[in-house]
Amino acid sequence: MLDREDERIHLSVIDSGPGIPAPVRDKVFDRFHSLRPADEDFGKHSGLGLAIARTIAEAHDGTLVAADRPDDRPGACLILTLPAMTEEEDGAA
Repeated sequence: MLDREDERIHLSVIDSGPGIPAPVRDKVFDRFHSLRPADEDFGKHSGLGLAIARTIAEAHDGTLVAADRPDDRPGACLILTLPAMTEEEDGAA
């Protein structure tokens, strides 16, 4: 889902997997943190993807957070927020 609010663009990416429990939502952005299923071998999830994605978002004056799905169904919801392009910037492109 893509939405604009004032000078910010919000992109929500939602899946139907097991979700991210509320107590660890901020921790999943730590390097090498992984919510690997107990029966899965180490190495299939490096725990770097979300850390890298958040670093890139912040480098562009944005944020990346994990949240509840807006429809209360199971799954993860990640929200990327970035500054919107101004009309001035749009004309210069």
